Amino acid sequence: LIPSIMTKAAEIGMTIVLNPSPIDEQLLAYPLDLVDIFLLNEIEAMDIVGSDLPHKELLRALSSKFPEAKIVLTLGEEGALYLDRKDGKILEHGIFDVEVVDTTAAGDTFTGYFIATLAGTNDPREALRVASLAAALVVSRPGAAPAIPTKEEVFSMDLPHKA
Repeated sequence: LIPSIMTKAAEIGMTIVLNPSPIDEQLLAYPLDLVDIFLLNEIEAMDIVGSDLPHKELLRALSSKFPEAKIVLTLGEEGALYLDRKDGKILEHGIFDVEVVDTTAAGDTFTGYFIATLAGTNDPREALRVASLAAALVVSRPGAAPAIPTKEEVFSMDLPHKA
């Protein structure tokens, strides 16, 4: 079902964003060449590339495998990287300095805010910033879905970057 949805979406010009989790044989059989934006963590990236590489090399290896895709690599406490092969620049964003209470919803919150911000602004640097703010807020609270901040909370925050 998912491969046919991806194919149809590509045919009508929709942007396909994939967070490939969990990585398994079924997922690897999807038409991944149709993906416009991959949003994944370093473990998922290593599974796809088949190698444990330093972060920027891992990002470039993914980009070589999927040359048409933009790639967001989340690195937990080390922030996130973004690569658009068209200009070859790697954008980096660190994390914000908060007391970590619960990391349960961090990845999903980052993903949702990144996609929404990118769709609204077409600015990957701003999308990284907003997604990182949202993830910082969610890890500073207990729980999963109830801990996810509202857009108003995210845009009203002014958190320092972690040194």
